Parts: sequence; C-alpha cells; structure tokens
Amino acid sequence: MIRTVIVEANWQESLRDPWRHLQASHPQVSPFQTWEWASLWWKHFGRGKQAQILCVQEGKETVGIAPLYARPTVRGRCLRWLGTGISDRLGVIALPEREREVVEALAEWMQQQPCADLHQLPEGSWMARTAEARGWHVVEQEKCPYITLPETWETYWGSLSKKMRFNLGYAQRQIEREWGQACLHTADEQTLPVWLEALFDLHTRRWRRRLLPGGFFHPRVRQFHREWAWSAFHNGWLRLHALQVGGTVWAVLYVFHFGRRAYYYLGGFEPRLARYSPGTVLTAWAIRRAIEEGCVVFDFLRGDEPYKYRWRPQVLRHRRVCWARGALGWTWHLQVSWETRLWRWLQVRLHGKGVS
Repeated sequence: MIRTVIVEANWQESLRDPWRHLQASHPQVSPFQTWEWASLWWKHFGRGKQAQILCVQEGKETVGIAPLYARPTVRGRCLRWLGTGISDRLGVIALPEREREVVEALAEWMQQQPCADLHQLPEGSWMARTAEARGWHVVEQEKCPYITLPETWETYWGSLSKKMRFNLGYAQRQIEREWGQACLHTADEQTLPVWLEALFDLHTRRWRRRLLPGGFFHPRVRQFHREWAWSAFHNGWLRLHALQVGGTVWAVLYVFHFGRRAYYYLGGFEPRLARYSPGTVLTAWAIRRAIEEGCVVFDFLRGDEPYKYRWRPQVLRHRRVCWARGALGWTWHLQVSWETRLWRWLQVRLHGKGVS
C-alpha cells in the first residue's frame, strides 16, 4: 500500500539518501533532477518559495519523489519543479518499475491544488502522458536535438557528411597555421576555476553582441554554477572542455556526463575568432570524449540553434503541463497559450525557423 507525504522543511537533509538512491536507479534521470542540483538551486533561488516535495512511500521505502515548490501568484499558490528556469529535463524521480504509479499519485494530489505549471518534461514521459489523459493543458516547448552515439569515434566520424568532415579538419588547420598549435583539454582541479570564469566571459560577450544577456549574466547564476561545477567535478559528472591556442582559451564547453549520457549545457567562444569555428572544433572533441567514455547519447538539450543540426541529430520535444482548478483554468489556458506563441516567435527571431 503506497502513501504520499509532503516534505516542506529540512528536505535537503531528510531526503538526501533516498533521493540519491532513486537518481542512481533510473537510467533516464538527468543531472538536473539530482539532489545535488536541486539543493544548490534551492540555496540560490529558493527565497520567497515554499518547498513542496511529494514523497511516495511503500512501507518505509521511498519509491518516488516529485521535487516541487509553491509560490504565491495573483491566481493563488502555483506549483513548479525545483530548478525551473535554469534547468533542463525535469520530472519525477522514481524506481523505474514504479514510475507510472508515482506519477498517478502525484497527479491525484496536484488536482487538489489551485494551480500547477510544470516545464521541461520530455515527450513520452509518464508525467506528460498522464497529463494528456487527464485533460490538462499540455503545450510543446523547445526542440531538444540529441545524437545516439555508436561504440567508436571512427564510426560516428564516418556518419558525418563529407563537407562536415572537411570543414572540421580545415578549421583546425587554419587555427594552427595562423595562431599556433591548438590544444584540446578537459579541466582538472587546477584549471577548473580559471576555465569556468573564461566560460562566463566568452558566453556573455558573444550574447551581448546580439544585445542579449546570455545564460550567465546574473551574479547569482554564476555563483550557483561555481558551486555546482565543483560538486559535479567531485562526483565525476563534469566535463569542462577547453580549446587553447598559445596559452589563451578560445572556447569552452560546459558538459555533464551522467549515467551513460553526455549533456551539453552551454558553451562560449571568442566572438572575434568566429571564422575559425572554435566552438565546432571543440564540440567534436566533446563528442569524441563522450564516445570514448562509453556514453550512448550526446544531448544538446533544449534550443533550436542551427549549429546543433550540423551533427545530424534526432529531435525530442519538451512539454509544458499546466493545471488549474475551476474558472482559473480558462484564464490560465489563455496565458500559457500566449506565452507559448511569444516564445516561439522569439526563437524564430533568434535562430531562424530551425530544422524539423
């Protein structure tokens, strides 16, 4: 017999062990669903929010966790995932064989709440399917390109177009001909803090050229990633890749290896040197490292940026699931639909029509 328990206080300590057990048990859990990511997110972004961690238990065993928080809105209290905003691939964490049961228990509880707005659910997930079956408002969010990796780099290299292979080789030769030997490395304990600051700088300068802030513009976001990077490094999850020429960092990729998947979170390169394609050269290195370390997927995460399609990916779509009780449901439906249209318009402005 299962039961649900809502944990509001001291969840970082009381749920740490069962949460870690669950995240290690399910092959599809992302780093953004881990206790480590969620607890740091709460530390830096939890002000003004109330934790609502739903635990599904059978006897003394926790078989699933739905990491939520509530925040007052003009429509009343609204539930969202911990990590909403800077995270990707969110959802419940459960034993694989109990996931459907956990999602059903969560849905039953949520329908007693005034409002819920759950972002970044992978299509086909139990949460997305359950919401659709119950008639909740479900809308598409960003495209999420990913590569299914073969066993060897040579196999993957051969699957790329002849033009792509030529361009990669040409770009690296041009860099070395004009600037000196290009060195591709992954951060260790000494280089991590320096390269992370280089990532913040390179990424922000590139986006400012487009009159946009970029993903690291806010000091609180940077401090979160400083702490997360060390946590991920010590857990063996961080791959901070850098391209150096003459001792200067030209490009940095912020990648996580979790389970048997590599997640490309963000990157940055020197904007003045874009014609040398340093980001493309470094992405090839990151994919090669992922294959050599036994990853089966290289995930570009959300976003329809054209550069992702050079690597011949498949495409997944995220879902946004919304629920509101009574008359609130109609106005909430209109707001979500308007926000979705606005977001799609912005994506086209930023990246073009993309590739379906």
